[in-house]
Amino acid sequence: MAEAAASRSRVGHLRLKDDYSELLPATLDEHARGGVLLRVPYLLGNSPERWFWSDLGQYIGENGKVLPPEQPPTELDYFDNKGTVGLVGCRSAGGGSFSIGGFAAASGVGELVANFAVEKAAHARNYAKINGFRSEIDGLGNWLDLWAHRTMMTFPKDGTPMSVTTTMEVPPDLRLAGRLNLRATVRGTAPSWQESEVRYTSRTLLQTYTTSERDWAEHLQVHRAMRDLLRIAIWKPVAFLGHEVTSDKEKTAIKSDTEPQSRWCEVKTAATGMGPAVWGKSERPLFVFADIKSAGVRKWLKFGEENRRGLRPFLRLLDIREGTIDEHMAQLGIALEAFGYQAFIDSGTSAVRADKKTLEQRVRKIVQQVASCLPATPVTFAKDLADGYNAVKHANRPEPDPADLVANYRLGVKVVRAWIALNLGAAEAVITERLS
Repeated sequence: MAEAAASRSRVGHLRLKDDYSELLPATLDEHARGGVLLRVPYLLGNSPERWFWSDLGQYIGENGKVLPPEQPPTELDYFDNKGTVGLVGCRSAGGGSFSIGGFAAASGVGELVANFAVEKAAHARNYAKINGFRSEIDGLGNWLDLWAHRTMMTFPKDGTPMSVTTTMEVPPDLRLAGRLNLRATVRGTAPSWQESEVRYTSRTLLQTYTTSERDWAEHLQVHRAMRDLLRIAIWKPVAFLGHEVTSDKEKTAIKSDTEPQSRWCEVKTAATGMGPAVWGKSERPLFVFADIKSAGVRKWLKFGEENRRGLRPFLRLLDIREGTIDEHMAQLGIALEAFGYQAFIDSGTSAVRADKKTLEQRVRKIVQQVASCLPATPVTFAKDLADGYNAVKHANRPEPDPADLVANYRLGVKVVRAWIALNLGAAEAVITERLS
C-alpha cells in the first residue's frame, strides 16, 4: 500500500460509455501537484472542449449567444495497459489550445483533477459513495501492539546458542469504537521454507465500514482523527502511508457457491496528506492503546469535535518545518485560548463567563488539572506563557527573551499533551513517568 510519492505518468483512455463506443485519449499523473491529474487532448469545437473553459471568459456560439462552460462528469472511468482506474470527484483544472492555419487545425489539452483514484474499479460511479475505507498509518501497529507474528528468544543456561522462534498468527480485528464500526485489521506474510532469507512482515490497517453507503468525508474524518491521536501520543508528524476502499456494489465471490466478499481497492488521493514514515523502533509514546483502551478512543473522537478550535493550531505545530519560536508560540497561544475556554465550559462555567477569562486564567485552569502529572511546573508559568504570547502578538510590547519563549513553549506543549492524555483516561503515574 505504501509507496514513494514520485510522479508516475500513465497513458490510456477515458471511457465515456460502458460499451466503449466513446473513448478519449488521456494521460494520468498519479502524484502531479500532490494529487491525481488527468490530461485530455481535444480538438476545438469538439467534445470535451467546454469542460476546460473558464468561468471568467466569454465564449460566443454560432447564434451569437454566450456559451457557458460545461462541468465534466464527477466520476470518470479510465483504463490503460495496467488496468482500470475509477476517478471520483473530478473537476476541471483549465487548459490551453494552439491554432495552426486557422481553427481547422486548432487543438488543446485540458486538465482534470480527481479527489480519489480507485485502482481496479469496475465503474467509478460505484464509488461516488463508499461502504468502507482503510488506512495504513505510520506506527499504528506499534501503538496498538497488534502484529501478525510474534518472536520468542530463548537463552539457555548451559551456554548453548540461543534459539529464536517466530510464530505467524494473524489476530482477529480489534474493535476501537462504534463510529463507522472503527477497528484495526492485521495482515501478515511469512517466508517460504525454500528461501535463503527469512522475512516476516506485519501491517496494521485502520478500517471503517458500514452496510449503508456514506460520503468519503465521513470515513476520512474518523481516519484523520486517529492519525492525529498518534501525533499527540508521539509528538511527531505521523502521516498516512496508503489507503484502500470498498464498495458493496463491486463485491466478488471467490467461488460460485460462496457469499460475495468485499473487494478492497488501492486509492490514490491528496485529500489526506501522505508522508514519509517517522516512527522509529525506540519511540516512547506518552500513552499507547493499552493505556486508554477503546473507551479512550471513543473519548478522543468526542474530544476532537468539542475542541476543534484548539486542536487545529496545536497539531499545526508539527507541520512548521523552519519556523521561528515566535511562530510556534503564536500557534500554541491560539490553541491554549481555545483549550482553556473549553476547560472552563467542561467544569460548569457558563459560556459568557468563560469567554471573559484571560489567557493567563485559561492556561492556569489547564495547569491545575495536570498539576499531579507535572509537579515541577513553576507557579508563574501561566503568567509567563501569557506574557510571552502577548509580546509576540503585539508589536507595542517589549520584545521577549527568546530563551524564555523556548522554555515556556516546550512546557506548554507538555501541559497540553498531559491534559489530553488525562482526558482520554491515561493514568497520572503513566503520564508523569513518560514526561520525565
